[in-house]
Amino acid sequence: MENLGHMTYANHSLMWAVSIFGVCLVLVQSALIIKKSIKAGKDLGITNDEMKKGIKASAIASIGPAMGVVGSLLALMVTMGSAVSLVRLSLIGGSNYEAMAANFGAKALGAELERNMLPVVFTNALWTMALGLLGALIFVFFFAHKMDKVNGLLTNGRKALLPAIGLGAMLGSFAYFNMDNLLKVKTRPDITISAVGGAILMLICITIGEKNKIGWLKEWSLTIAMFGGALLGTILK
Repeated sequence: MENLGHMTYANHSLMWAVSIFGVCLVLVQSALIIKKSIKAGKDLGITNDEMKKGIKASAIASIGPAMGVVGSLLALMVTMGSAVSLVRLSLIGGSNYEAMAANFGAKALGAELERNMLPVVFTNALWTMALGLLGALIFVFFFAHKMDKVNGLLTNGRKALLPAIGLGAMLGSFAYFNMDNLLKVKTRPDITISAVGGAILMLICITIGEKNKIGWLKEWSLTIAMFGGALLGTILK
């Protein structure tokens, strides 16, 4: 059993059943939210034409970020399988978190995210992805209505520091995630160059996007960096 590749389980019919159920649940919730939003809009005196324009503008604006998630979906499918990638990115949508959490889970057992992992490594990656968000869900359930007080506690009353705290946490996670890749400069230089190349590509995309006010380029910067870095590492290998 331990010698079976993890894709035997990743593509199992039960895995697909759970994933499809989760996606359908999100679609139903989305439909209910849209219905309630339209009703609330009418109660506020917003006309049907104005609501249609708002829905249309929102739909168009969501294409860029959605395509960025699609790019990450393709990268995650290679290692975690189609069913897991579908449900994780449809329910959560945090492409940065999903790949990072899965890799943390694999590294905890001394392995890497690969196309052929031991089932126990795949399972650990799944648990890491799920449990990593459990704290956030519990926190929101109990403290969402008290966020003003929580934010004040975290920033000692200086709310301007709140974005810096969130940014610092994210930068720390990415630094930890990439440090192992940088330390392989002697044993696996292709991995190190891939990581550095991806970082440079992302910096270029963000800089150009900020300077020329190209919103979609900033949204796609992570995806471009991931695929560009992977392509560079593959060529050098």
